Amino acid sequence: MTGLTTGVVVPGQQDLVFKEYPPGGRRPSNLVAPTDVTESLGPLVGATITAWGDWPALRYFGVQLDPIYWAMSARGADSPPAPRFTVHQQRAAFYLSALGRLPLWPLLGRFSEEPGKDTFAYLGAGIGAVHSSVTHGTSAWGAGYQLLGGASIPLTGHLRLRLETRYLLAADADTTPRDGPGWRVDTSGTHVRFTVNREHDTRFFPVLVGVDWRF
Repeated sequence: MTGLTTGVVVPGQQDLVFKEYPPGGRRPSNLVAPTDVTESLGPLVGATITAWGDWPALRYFGVQLDPIYWAMSARGADSPPAPRFTVHQQRAAFYLSALGRLPLWPLLGRFSEEPGKDTFAYLGAGIGAVHSSVTHGTSAWGAGYQLLGGASIPLTGHLRLRLETRYLLAADADTTPRDGPGWRVDTSGTHVRFTVNREHDTRFFPVLVGVDWRF
């Protein structure tokens, strides 16, 4: 099956650190960390290629490749002398996931004899590569992980509706000082036990809807 996906991303908690660089200085002369950071909802768009097993014992398992793009922003509370600044973040990712599914209707736990007529729930886990970037800052590739789950509902013989939620974990891209003095801001998520790298990572919770075409 091939499909298209769109939805809304709910970002996890983020930390912002404002750094002031003096003329000719490579180290910040002032550090300000706002006590309150407001994260915005953001859009997500993507595509999916999904293959489910054909043999009876393998019909419950599949693999999925999906490229996705999402964006969000974070803004710190007033923290003089640091300026008010909104950090816009974008991420593009390629995930490869293993899936398992369970038929719900017309027969619970069993597939119907006619292909494409089953409503089923599914769960999966995947790993991939994520490109993270921030405004006025760096961009970098890193590892990313996801958990996903949802329901797939047949609309026609070939078209299906997909309702899905995910848990995404991706590394952060911090800003770096440009030539000349001024304020720069670094971004990071909060520490989680299962991290992508040694530093803090950002968690995202997309709520998605998609359509799939079955060949």
